[in-house]
Amino acid sequence: MARAGAFSANFDPVVLEEFRSFCMGRGERYTKVLEQLAIAYLKTKGELLSGASGVPVPSPSTSGKPQSTTNTTASDNQDLMRRVMRLEENDEFNAETFETIFKRLEEVEKKVETGRYLK
Repeated sequence: MARAGAFSANFDPVVLEEFRSFCMGRGERYTKVLEQLAIAYLKTKGELLSGASGVPVPSPSTSGKPQSTTNTTASDNQDLMRRVMRLEENDEFNAETFETIFKRLEEVEKKVETGRYLK
């Protein structure tokens, strides 16, 4: 079970990696950028993207070359949102798991006096 506020998704791997790299290059967390996009979309009642459907969106890695467009349906959009939510849930679950593991490892190092607790 995911924690409250988490979501996951299944992006096109190429798009996701380019988006992550782009955000990282700007010093931003891609999840926070997605959140801000969602907020802007809600504030504009979906008008943020009106007129954008069917317009080719250039990939950051292509030097302005338009990509081919495809028609998306409501079910495609729902599937995309479900996949985005699943990806985010997995990402946050992994972060929480690693945090727990590191805390437990630190406690073990304290008890056996190894690592940075070596006397």
